[in-house]
Amino acid sequence: MKRQSGFSKIFAFTFARQTRSKGYIAGTIAAALICFLAPLLIMAAVEFFGGTSSQEDTGVTEISNVKTILTVDETEGETADFSTLSQSMPELAGISFISCEDYTSAAALAAQEPNSLIAVISEGENGYNLDIVLPTGTALTQDEASAAGGYLNTGFRQIQLQKSGVSQEAAAALLTPVSRQSMTAGEENLNDTESMLETVREILAYLLPVVNIMVLYFLILLYGQSVAGNVIMEKTSKLMDTFLVAVKPTAMVFGKVTAVALASILQFAIVICALIGGFAAGGIAVRAINPDSQMGILMFFDSLSMFDGMFTIPGAVLALLLVFGGFFLYCSLAAIGGSVAGKPEDLSSTNMIFALVLVVSFLAALYAGGLGLGGGPGNGQTYAVWLDYVPFTAVLVTPSRVLLGEVSFGMGLVSLVLVLAVSGICLALAGKIYRMMALYRGNPPTPAKLFQMLKSSKD
Repeated sequence: MKRQSGFSKIFAFTFARQTRSKGYIAGTIAAALICFLAPLLIMAAVEFFGGTSSQEDTGVTEISNVKTILTVDETEGETADFSTLSQSMPELAGISFISCEDYTSAAALAAQEPNSLIAVISEGENGYNLDIVLPTGTALTQDEASAAGGYLNTGFRQIQLQKSGVSQEAAAALLTPVSRQSMTAGEENLNDTESMLETVREILAYLLPVVNIMVLYFLILLYGQSVAGNVIMEKTSKLMDTFLVAVKPTAMVFGKVTAVALASILQFAIVICALIGGFAAGGIAVRAINPDSQMGILMFFDSLSMFDGMFTIPGAVLALLLVFGGFFLYCSLAAIGGSVAGKPEDLSSTNMIFALVLVVSFLAALYAGGLGLGGGPGNGQTYAVWLDYVPFTAVLVTPSRVLLGEVSFGMGLVSLVLVLAVSGICLALAGKIYRMMALYRGNPPTPAKLFQMLKSSKD
């Protein structure tokens, strides 16, 4: 009987078995529900039980009851006039400032105004002291007094200039903030928007490679063993000889690995979409509870508009394909481990290959400045261009570089082709090993012995 390649049949059968199994369906539904409900319930609970309004967060409510501040200046020089702070600090605009000669007169006036505070300026060993006193019988709280004192302390530099004899106009000029910007000679000065986007880009250059590695790690951790288990299945069920008669081993390995990888990516995508939907639903729930909520995650979502124009759709698609291509590459390494193993117990040792390759690739990318954690141009280390062309390091660093536009679309496409090509070579090698190990009995061979067996075998 002539053997058929059998790729399409193996792929269809394996994919259907994976996606229609009760474990796959139940696991997908359970994980999707957890990822959807967890952020929704946590965000809603945090806002409902511990959320505060924006007025409380900004501190405006804390001093809204303060009507009068009686100031007592016990220092030498010109008497401090705190009323000038109202011009530069809108929070103090509704407060009347009354200058008193001494504390006794201030206390007498405070007895007539229950919503008043006394601010005393004195000289200490290390400079000026500003004390906020709650008068007897006041209707104000300690928190309101502390909040008012915080505003006065913030504007006290203006009072110091005033006491030094500097005019109000000169004081305003001296207190004008100065913005600093570093740029290389010959470069155009960036406007505020461009500068903000450049800062965001630098942050993402550090963050995206880490996220990429975490996604790959979890994909490999969750699904790598499943790939090897499917490859070894016919060995444990004693059907390997029958399969090898009807189907070419390389086609069988290709079909199995591709089907399992695609089913895994599908499940992972469903869970990620559920997680995103959970955060979106959580945001809607929080806004329904408190329209003025200042929850950090909502502020982050609101800031996502600044990314408009930073990423391109072709670049995002290519970056995603590189991530999935990296997963497929490591699945092909897992297929080699499954082909070498003779029984499921051997997978723990044979599958060390893709874990070892992942660790070595991570260290190489880190050392060469590709992850932005210890190297890179910002830390005095240049980026090694070869990282984009070695498939095992390209899947770690190139997706984020393509997304940020640090490499051209063509170079990213070359990296993807190299990743898929090496994946195909690994799968072809796995098929050859699978056929070669058909009659092998005993413990898995060492790498050296396996190499000798491959070298002496004939197609």
